[in-house]
Amino acid sequence: MGILRYAWVIGLVAGCTDNGGTDGDGSGSGSGSGSGSADGCVLAADTIDTGRTTPSGCKILDRDTSACDDAREAAGIPMIYRQFSCRVTLSVTSTGVVAASDGQPDVASNYFATTNKCWESYTDAKQNPNQISVSHYTVTFPTAPNTTSKSMQMTAVIGLAVNGVPLYANFAAPGDDIYLEAQTFDRCGGHPQMEGRYHHHSEPLSISYDDARLIGFMRDGYPLYGRRDSDDSYPTLDAYGGHTGVTPDSSTAVYHYHVNEQTSTASTSVGTKQWFIAAGTFRGTPGSCTGC
Repeated sequence: MGILRYAWVIGLVAGCTDNGGTDGDGSGSGSGSGSGSADGCVLAADTIDTGRTTPSGCKILDRDTSACDDAREAAGIPMIYRQFSCRVTLSVTSTGVVAASDGQPDVASNYFATTNKCWESYTDAKQNPNQISVSHYTVTFPTAPNTTSKSMQMTAVIGLAVNGVPLYANFAAPGDDIYLEAQTFDRCGGHPQMEGRYHHHSEPLSISYDDARLIGFMRDGYPLYGRRDSDDSYPTLDAYGGHTGVTPDSSTAVYHYHVNEQTSTASTSVGTKQWFIAAGTFRGTPGSCTGC
């Protein structure tokens, strides 16, 4: 099956029956269509068009969290985590922040069913035969990350983007070439696997494109940013794809990840470049994740 195989991903996925948000409460759901939304796409509520568009035609959006910010602040959610979309339900424990998401993108995609109001036609890429389904993820991000590294091999979900979409590592199923698989990404840089789980391996283009914006959090608790540092420079990264420095969310130096450019050495795609989310190893111990 080549680039279409994802047999190593496990877990049951519910069918895609609506455009709704996550289960539970505490995060708010928001309302309105938002200037960044597709016509009638409920998932795009409370997104704001930044006026920037990527070469693939993906609009870079802000997420309006005003509808859920007061409740999150009252619940003790750290400020940096309050940048998660209101579609993501947040809670806090003594050791971490817990995020629950249905995994659906808040932008239109050619991978929604054609009957879904979030579907769009996009013919500039190869399309795999899968369709986006509602999933249920609950990820715990340690608020005091350690430095006990762990390989990402055979780990499906390595983090969560601020819009609730899962983040995957820089490799495909055994025998497949992730650089060729990238040809099946939609205009905003994501695609679903065989069970309908939409995800990003590389720079999520509706969130960040060649900038310093916060993309989300890795499961070991460290934040993930775009290609650049807050001073607009391209950072020198370590083997984990991160470094210690000032971020747009911290006036003091902290460890954080960046999307990082990698070059294929595989015979099937040698020399091909891609801005991946991860380098293949967590810097710290990942928190728990259900539905992953």
